[in-house]
Amino acid sequence: MSRDAPKSFMWSLQGLVALVFTLVVLAISGALIGYNHLQLTTLTFQDAEDDFQRITNNIREEISGSLKVAGSVLDTASLTINADLPLEDLAKVLTGVLEDLDQVLPAAMGIFVGRSDGTHVVVQSLDDTRPPEIGTDLPESAAYAFMLVELSEKGPTTRWIVIDRNGRELRRIPPQPTKFDPRMRPWFGPALATTGMILTPPYRFANLPEAGITLARQGRRTPGAVFGIDMTLASLDQYLDRLRFPADLELLVFDSSGSLIAHPRGGSFRKIQQANLLDRLLTVDDLDSPLLSGMYQTFRATNGAQPRSTSFLVGGESYFGRTERIGQGFDNLFISLAIPYDTMVQPAQLIASKLLLVSGGSVLLALLIVLIASRGLALPLRRAADDIRRIMKFEFGHARRQESRVVEVRELSRAIDTLELALSNFMRYVPTALVRGIIGRKFSSDLGGIRQPITVLFTDVFGFTTMAESLDPEQVMAKTSRYFSELGTELIRSGATIDKYIGDSVMAFWNAPETRDDHVAQACLGALRAARRLDRLNAEFVAEGGAAMRTRFGVHTGDAVVGNVGSVDRINYTALGHTVNMASRFEKLNKRYGTTILVSEDVRQGAGDKFIFRFVDRAVPDGAHLAIALYELIGADVPDEPELLPPRLRAETLQTWQKALSACDLEDWEKANALIEELVVMDPDDLLFQVYLKRCQANAAIASRPIR
Repeated sequence: MSRDAPKSFMWSLQGLVALVFTLVVLAISGALIGYNHLQLTTLTFQDAEDDFQRITNNIREEISGSLKVAGSVLDTASLTINADLPLEDLAKVLTGVLEDLDQVLPAAMGIFVGRSDGTHVVVQSLDDTRPPEIGTDLPESAAYAFMLVELSEKGPTTRWIVIDRNGRELRRIPPQPTKFDPRMRPWFGPALATTGMILTPPYRFANLPEAGITLARQGRRTPGAVFGIDMTLASLDQYLDRLRFPADLELLVFDSSGSLIAHPRGGSFRKIQQANLLDRLLTVDDLDSPLLSGMYQTFRATNGAQPRSTSFLVGGESYFGRTERIGQGFDNLFISLAIPYDTMVQPAQLIASKLLLVSGGSVLLALLIVLIASRGLALPLRRAADDIRRIMKFEFGHARRQESRVVEVRELSRAIDTLELALSNFMRYVPTALVRGIIGRKFSSDLGGIRQPITVLFTDVFGFTTMAESLDPEQVMAKTSRYFSELGTELIRSGATIDKYIGDSVMAFWNAPETRDDHVAQACLGALRAARRLDRLNAEFVAEGGAAMRTRFGVHTGDAVVGNVGSVDRINYTALGHTVNMASRFEKLNKRYGTTILVSEDVRQGAGDKFIFRFVDRAVPDGAHLAIALYELIGADVPDEPELLPPRLRAETLQTWQKALSACDLEDWEKANALIEELVVMDPDDLLFQVYLKRCQANAAIASRPIR
């Protein structure tokens, strides 16, 4: 290539880091701000809709609850009260019903009975409003007023009676001619036309400047009469006022014709209507409120279609609102809610503004820090890159550099040193191609070892060869791998160093390379845990239609040489010595006695009190010259691990087994034979009992021979 060729533009690390970091921070900050603003706005609208739905549901529940109470009372009254009683007597009966109803339903202002002959009786509560016919100078104790519509020769008349809560009469107004006819009221005809309950639309009551609804039904005891309960809308006004939060939230209940049904200030609006003597329901347009009119006009624009949230303008201000049918028997009534858009999104906008300020300040501060820090990063990073290239070529050893004051650079330098040490050590254990992916412990790689106490464990699978011959090689590999995974997990959990896998066997030891005082106990714990876990695995094998892999364990403790064995380029960390050989022999002796975990006397003494053993025999293993006491580890009492307790039959036979062994030691063969026969009956599958039974029987036969 010619020296005069133009050179491509090169970035310095400092400039590139600053530029990239700035662009990334700006992009992330902008995206986060935009996303947060979008999410906050979405959540704000969702919260508003949830609040609208909650308020609508509350109103439905309020109305539904009131109707259920009134309906229950009306059902009982129509069934139990004789509507043919004289009107005054009937009024007294209805007064008791209204007294009880007042306790649970304040909206109920009166209860009545209208009869088919045109007579009528109404009992009205005087707590909130009073009919003009009874006058305004009543005592404060006045509680109820009776309106009695009777027939006379000159036509129907109305008379009033006022009583207190004790039933004492306070005023009686003489009969006056009246045009009131219960049969012409909106509830009479529909109630007689059905056997069930009817509910009127909101209407103006006959003798009160109040709007309300009437729940009525035909008398079941006197079918020609109609029982009814009048309920005002004032309580619904109060309920809407309690639901009004924040203060800018507007709520309105109206019917499809625009008549006002309820509003937090409904009482004030109706007083204005009363003052104007309007003999009709107040309409939304009568309220002289642009917002309420706008809410109703928005409803009309949708023709009362499916409920949906919408935005609309009133006097140049945006509102977010929703109109929905109430239902619950009021299919002609609608609840409309609206809140100023600014009030609703103000918290989200405030948070977004703060996020923008914080993000802008953070970007400027971060850029300044990057400009300063990048100056000190370039040289150490270049040196680190050189070191990594050298290590990748397996060129180990370099002059120690002065440590950086930057924590990350210092940690990077130490990590490179650790990587170099790990690679140089592990290259002697595994092929070079695998060194890059291995992380190991820091211990000497020199050949040789040291003599130290360890506990060694060997395992073997009973009948593995037969099982392997019946399976495909792939099945054997899969099943064996699954087996070793379960076994190895429990051994490693107890702190074992797994030395090697030998076919279907495992060799493991404790107390090396990391030393611990309780290595014997940990070995016993690992063997028990592994045995119990393999029991569960074997149950899975059998359930899958396969053969169990019954495992036998041999455990011994003593001195051994532990260290690195091998050649210059391949080494293995292992343990050698008589202790290792004895552990292997113990594992094989399991077959003779039918045991699972066979251990030496040294293991039993070093394990501790929480482990439970049973004596097996004194035997001379292959390679030994003296008899060794052998024990079977059958369980342990370990907190939170009840599965390690001895199996039920082992625990139940242990005491009798000790007695049998004592009889054998005393050469009381007859007693020993009897005890062991008892054990065979208790656990016929225990091969150890079978072995001792034959031994006792043989010794008893010898002892019974006459001496010649």
